[in-house]
Amino acid sequence: MRKDGPFVPALYALICLIWGSTWLVIKIGLVGVPPFLGAGLRFALASAVLFALIVARGTTIRLDRNGKIAVLSCGLLSFTLSYACVYWSEQYISSGLAAILYCLMPLVTALLSRFWTKSETLSARKIGGILVAMAGTAVLFWPSQAVAPAQLAGMAAALLSVAGSAVNLVSVKKYGRDLDVFVMNALGMTIGAVLLLAMSAVFESHSLVAWSRANVLAIVYLALAGSVAAFLSYYSLVKVMDATRLSLITLIFPLVAVLLGCVVLHETIPPATWAGMALVLAGVAVAIVPAGALR
Repeated sequence: MRKDGPFVPALYALICLIWGSTWLVIKIGLVGVPPFLGAGLRFALASAVLFALIVARGTTIRLDRNGKIAVLSCGLLSFTLSYACVYWSEQYISSGLAAILYCLMPLVTALLSRFWTKSETLSARKIGGILVAMAGTAVLFWPSQAVAPAQLAGMAAALLSVAGSAVNLVSVKKYGRDLDVFVMNALGMTIGAVLLLAMSAVFESHSLVAWSRANVLAIVYLALAGSVAAFLSYYSLVKVMDATRLSLITLIFPLVAVLLGCVVLHETIPPATWAGMALVLAGVAVAIVPAGALR
């Protein structure tokens, strides 16, 4: 992690805490609300808040060529493709299995950064740390039963979400360096909201929607915390961190989920889980901490 002041580790920790909780909240929000509708409403609310903040800050929305590419990348790859796949997949697979699949993102990001944008080196230390952390995630969430055939589509959707997120991260790192994060997120989330709600109108039946206090609060939390706060922090860090190191937050999400289960739901943590958590933290440390800092 680059030394750009104390805000960097603080934002990193904030993102891990918020997004580590969203897997469970998405599940709650899907009860009574179809996936594309839920995701679309989430980003519609989040974009409205962001535009209000843009007006309050007096920010001018001006996009050059690179800015347009970054906004389209966020809107199409992240807020539409990736989240459509995540929401849809969680109808068929557990959040734990989704976490296993999502831990491939740092490896995909490292490969894209090395061979597509050529913006990062692919050291043995970095790859080794990623693989160790991925192994820890597998120990944490490896399914205890065989995967049913109906889950295969959900797994494929989760993998497509990983690919979309990784390509977007590397693309924004390349093209969005000079773009205001409020503008990028507001415009990107607007694109996502419009497309997701259009998909909902075409593919989903709204006659079966059953609103409840739980799924409404879930959408509000996902919009304000999971979208506005987390993505402003995330894309601020894109400007000052290597894409691969930043993507390692996906390996920490499961740890947050486990700890939240322990604190909120009073779940016990078996030895294998502690071992998996230790592997994840060790792997992330190896990949993210500069070699000189460990001497």
